[in-house]
Amino acid sequence: MTGHAQPQGKSPLPLPREVIAHHAPALTVAMKEWRDSLRVPPVLLLTGLPGVGKRSMAFYLSQWLLCERSGMNHHAEREEQTLGLFGLEPEPAAESAPPAGQEEPHPCGECASCQKAVHGSWVDFEEITAAEGEETLKIEQFRKLKAKQGYGAHESDYRIILISDADRMTTQAANSVLKILEEPPKGWVFLLTASDSNLLLPTLVSRCQTLRLRPFTADALESLLGSTAEGVAIERRKLAARLAEGSWARAVEWTQDAAWKKRGELLDFIHSPQFSTNALVDWASTDTASFQRLLDQLESLTLDLIRFSIEAEGTAPETFAWKNADAARALSTHARSVIQKKNGADAARRWWLERAERIAQARGQLHAPLNRKLLVQDVLLPWLS
Repeated sequence: MTGHAQPQGKSPLPLPREVIAHHAPALTVAMKEWRDSLRVPPVLLLTGLPGVGKRSMAFYLSQWLLCERSGMNHHAEREEQTLGLFGLEPEPAAESAPPAGQEEPHPCGECASCQKAVHGSWVDFEEITAAEGEETLKIEQFRKLKAKQGYGAHESDYRIILISDADRMTTQAANSVLKILEEPPKGWVFLLTASDSNLLLPTLVSRCQTLRLRPFTADALESLLGSTAEGVAIERRKLAARLAEGSWARAVEWTQDAAWKKRGELLDFIHSPQFSTNALVDWASTDTASFQRLLDQLESLTLDLIRFSIEAEGTAPETFAWKNADAARALSTHARSVIQKKNGADAARRWWLERAERIAQARGQLHAPLNRKLLVQDVLLPWLS
């Protein structure tokens, strides 16, 4: 496997070859089918949990589709076959076909097209993402695309449009894309990524070929971090792999000092919420990503507390095998306090279940036009009681 493209603008998380290989089984069958038939679905939807590598694999697929040696492109071949000044017809360009012995489809990483992709200068690729500071993809972002419907690819057989986080399209934007797909321009390929395909219009999903990228196991993430985060302590890598919940991007983030500093503030909140609330509210109110990180961690800690209330009847919190091992002290103190205040483990469990339900509701409000600071406070303030 070769490295994937990193286009201009906000680059996808650089993926080691092992990560590409992890997703290869889900892609290879489809890629071989497309290569054998020289037919590519006009709309491909990549789904999977946040941080699993959807956008990066969309770049990888785009690089392969545009690669001059992938067997998918015959543009260069047709250019060579154009009649010259003396009416000669040169032989087809050798690099337009896959190299001998290439069985597994992947971009060569060496041809002119691959080099343009790697340096972010490719011509037949366009990515549409939410504008800076915006939570949704709006219809205005697709009007320019509709104006280009009469244009085909310039340097290949395909013009590729990547819509990242397509589940954040407004209804108007999604309907605009649907109108384009009613009669998709020849050679245009749409790649969509979505963490939750249920948020997409059913009529749009019905037009897609869907590929779901599977999450990583904790062991796989720990192994990958061993080769990409060598300077990080082994214990932190192990815990990062468990806290990531199958997400490569989260695992990488958990190896960084900034994430652990915020983690420490959250554990201080669980241990003694009256002293740490304001700092957490200010941080989580900064942007959607910070709020989501807070919800991810708070949910994991809450589920640990619920598991304790179910599995550890009669067991001291200090001796329980907490999944969040680094939070054992904070969780033990919190569990004892809540059980005492609620007059028993059953009542404490109901209270933790209410907290988990509120966290789930907040996830649905992440991209809603609400006052984020008030929303964060609404999630955190009940912990003070």
